[in-house]
Amino acid sequence: MGHIKWFLIVLFLWVVSCYRGYGLSPPGNVSGIEGRVTFVGEWPDSTREVWVVVLKNYPAGITEEDELFQFVLENFVDSTAIPLFVDQYDYQMTLNPGTYGWILIAWFPDIEVWFLGVKELGAYYLSPGVQVIPTPVKIDEGVMVDGIDIIADFSNIDRELPFFRVKGVA
Repeated sequence: MGHIKWFLIVLFLWVVSCYRGYGLSPPGNVSGIEGRVTFVGEWPDSTREVWVVVLKNYPAGITEEDELFQFVLENFVDSTAIPLFVDQYDYQMTLNPGTYGWILIAWFPDIEVWFLGVKELGAYYLSPGVQVIPTPVKIDEGVMVDGIDIIADFSNIDRELPFFRVKGVA
């Protein structure tokens, strides 16, 4: 009986020492984005992976794949994998406060050098179908920005460039 008593006392002291006034959840100062990805078209059998990707800036003026690869390396912030062959996917990403210029859905083909075939299926636009350049998203400290919804269209795999670009527009 004495061992159980000491175990309960130690357990109680440990629990009390861990208490920070907010139970098991951290305080509400989490920053980031959340939204829904809606897929349009048929998933290609050649799909290796699909990701929500966040970059600090949008690659205005970049048209060469080598330049884009370097740009992504310099501006990559975070990413999260999307399950394959779904119609929709709700995501949430924790990010530091700041402004992010390019939130996109990246499609990776199932080929040996998969990163060479990456394509943008879609990006975040406040006014889809009207805007040419994706909408930057500003995140304040302790704010989870919702409604960052993206339409991911598999017909974009056939585009010549790996990311959206309207000819003549930077």
